[in-house]
Amino acid sequence: MAATLTTLSAVMKQFYLGPLQDQLNNEIMAFDLFQKEKVDWVGREAIIPVRTARNTSPAFSANASLPTASQQTYASLTVSAKYLYGRMEIQGPAIAQAKASVGAFINGLQVELDGAMETVKNSADQAMFTGGGAVGFLNERENFGANAEIEFSGNIDLIPEGAGSKVAGTLVRLDTYKSIPVTMYRDAGARQHIKFDAPVDTRDIDGAGTAPAGTAHCVIIGNKTAESMGIYGNLGEKTHFGVDRSTGTDVVLQSIVRAANTGGTGDRVDLNTGRMQAILDDIATDSGTTPDCMIAHYVFRQQYVGQLSFNSQVNITGSTLNTSRTKSVDNGDAGFDMGSLSFNGIPLKVSRHCGKGLLIFLHTKSWSLVQIEDPNLADLDGNVLSRVTGSDSYEAYVRYYYNLVCKQPNRNAILVGLNFPVA
Repeated sequence: MAATLTTLSAVMKQFYLGPLQDQLNNEIMAFDLFQKEKVDWVGREAIIPVRTARNTSPAFSANASLPTASQQTYASLTVSAKYLYGRMEIQGPAIAQAKASVGAFINGLQVELDGAMETVKNSADQAMFTGGGAVGFLNERENFGANAEIEFSGNIDLIPEGAGSKVAGTLVRLDTYKSIPVTMYRDAGARQHIKFDAPVDTRDIDGAGTAPAGTAHCVIIGNKTAESMGIYGNLGEKTHFGVDRSTGTDVVLQSIVRAANTGGTGDRVDLNTGRMQAILDDIATDSGTTPDCMIAHYVFRQQYVGQLSFNSQVNITGSTLNTSRTKSVDNGDAGFDMGSLSFNGIPLKVSRHCGKGLLIFLHTKSWSLVQIEDPNLADLDGNVLSRVTGSDSYEAYVRYYYNLVCKQPNRNAILVGLNFPVA
């Protein structure tokens, strides 16, 4: 009887075509972006002084009498470090066998160490948006009954699914920064909406009058206070690193978070470049600056490219303006360069961790990634690996001590309540 592949399989050697092919999305755009504005500090807290009001003494006088003396107004942002960890463990025999294998293409120990570091950086990138529990925004302005579906823009997967998994949190009205406690959840069949288990009037959550057109609300999950602060929280939390920005002169620390729909009940709408320009004008009015980048989820590009027609006509006060893109079409490419999309010269960056249905306008120099320790393997005793008690195993962990703080919130904005494609 002739030998076959089946009969010889027990004695044939397997050959691995390395290297390891990673199937995961490891893009960490926001983490890398804020690393450029990194500030190291030593001590228990970092204090950032801010000016919140001018000297009010200037006055015109016909007889040259001096005005009453006044002074500047200041506040202190008190930043505490937050702590992020990743941990790995590998058995002694696994280390030994990988080292002994001739031609092994994987060093099991190094792969696990690199994986722990990668996990921490990915978690930090997610927290750059939703840290502190601020997971997204509402755009509708109605009086909702208990368990009504309310449109949501942001990272809805972070809100527990089903009424049996509801979680306590806070809803912040972003034209006044007043807040109310809420209990929330999401339905499996309505993934673009959230529900509150009690009635909520998003027109008037604090009794201060009907919310004006364009008002948005920040949704905060209350059990995530151990996380570093993210973009949403920096711009949407009622208290900004110890300063209550709903009262007094500290309202200057409020940011610009607006709903895309400025009429009626504020339902979700398609992207409109006029509304984008209005946000830029609001930023310029409040701060005298212009953002240097925009950030959105990947799916936002589908809406934005829809605004860029090859030879569209725009009617401006009765006149017609022809617009076109400059692009060679010799090769039949009907698309746009996704790496160079921009608006008014402001580049568009995309991130898988950014929420859907919103667009962030970021002035990066108004942010600081304050750090006590870079993300690194803990080795204070000179050893990265530690023996696991009572086991032939070794472990290591990665630690990152840091926080993200916006020093000038009114130089930044978020436009919420945008339609987006759903798979």
